[in-house]
Amino acid sequence: MKKEELLMRHRFDGKILLLVFAGLIFTAGWLMGQQSSRNEKTIIHAVAWTAVEGAPQEAMEDFKHSTAGLVDAIPGLRRAWVGKLRRPFTVGDVSHTHGLIFEFDDMQSREAYSQHPSRDPWMQVWGKVRVTRPVVFDVIGE
Repeated sequence: MKKEELLMRHRFDGKILLLVFAGLIFTAGWLMGQQSSRNEKTIIHAVAWTAVEGAPQEAMEDFKHSTAGLVDAIPGLRRAWVGKLRRPFTVGDVSHTHGLIFEFDDMQSREAYSQHPSRDPWMQVWGKVRVTRPVVFDVIGE
């Protein structure tokens, strides 16, 4: 082949490779969109709570680590989130500053969590960084 033919073929092969790569990226994005747009039939256990003023950062990190460990310890617990609320959530005379979210596979898993042996030690760790009287509710996915 002549040098010009090789150069044209190289450009053509590069364009095909780019087109295939773009198609893969598009397909991956489309599949992710399909997953995130459907309604989940899971149970969300949500808690608005107040952090102890002046609680050591180490105690908060211990709580976050302990919370993450529950996902591996409790069957049916899919995910756990801990964080500050965007703005305080006030109920009565209590202003809640933080949130805790657990996602469970189903109501049976949610109910089993309340009796699971890992819950009591975790509650003790949480007790070091929180004020009592949280707001707790469950959302049942439909």
